[in-house]
Amino acid sequence: MLEDLGILVFGHTRPLLLADTLESLKKQGAIQNVDLWVDGDQGIPELRKKVSVTHQITSKFDVRNKYFHRGQLGFRKMILLAMQRAVQEYKYIILLEDDCFPSRDAVECFVNELKIVEADESVFSVYGHPFLMAEKSGVCTRFQGWGWATTSEKLAPYLKKLIDCYSMYEPDYLAFTKKSLTPEILKRLDVTPPRLPSHTLNNFFAWDETLALLTSLDGKVHKPTGKRIIYNCGLGEGASRFGEDKKFFEPPYNLVQPKDVWSYF
Repeated sequence: MLEDLGILVFGHTRPLLLADTLESLKKQGAIQNVDLWVDGDQGIPELRKKVSVTHQITSKFDVRNKYFHRGQLGFRKMILLAMQRAVQEYKYIILLEDDCFPSRDAVECFVNELKIVEADESVFSVYGHPFLMAEKSGVCTRFQGWGWATTSEKLAPYLKKLIDCYSMYEPDYLAFTKKSLTPEILKRLDVTPPRLPSHTLNNFFAWDETLALLTSLDGKVHKPTGKRIIYNCGLGEGASRFGEDKKFFEPPYNLVQPKDVWSYF
């Protein structure tokens, strides 16, 4: 596998989902390219038990680097730290949360797709879990953070802006988003109803909606892979937002059951 490729994988308290994602990467010969980021427990006993299980289960995977924390940083800070390190270390970067299950050739497809658009400054990212809407032109004007990839050259300038937004006093951040959400930008972002970035951007900071906004302000687009290679299974028990409502199995969500992920390998 490419030495200049970094695969950032994030986990915390869902060890079984994380194990499936890592096992898929192992089976496709990419586990040695993985930087594994696991948030901590901050000394909270119940949380410590869950994180301990995550540590135990992931110990069998021979990843390149393990970034295990004791403090509870929160996912937003974790992903910013991971991206900050990755842009210094790798040319090609793939980012997978624990519930983003990759198919058997996901890594190869990501790298091939990145090379195709590497010189195209209009394309910021490639993503593997399609909306199945707003993509008829072959690209999407809204960023999708469920299993995506980019290059360090393209990510670095937006990462600085993203960190600046994360560091803002919330009223200042909301003032920035309100000013930025012009009719033109809303037309580019809110293309996947009922998943509308503007709903979040008008209320609080989220890394993916903010990255969608920042890239949209520069007219960037995002390319779905030629075929689906990521299956988000983050619903049901342990999920923060998605229950087992049938609407989440349909566009623009297209989630799958955790028990079914290996049928998509």
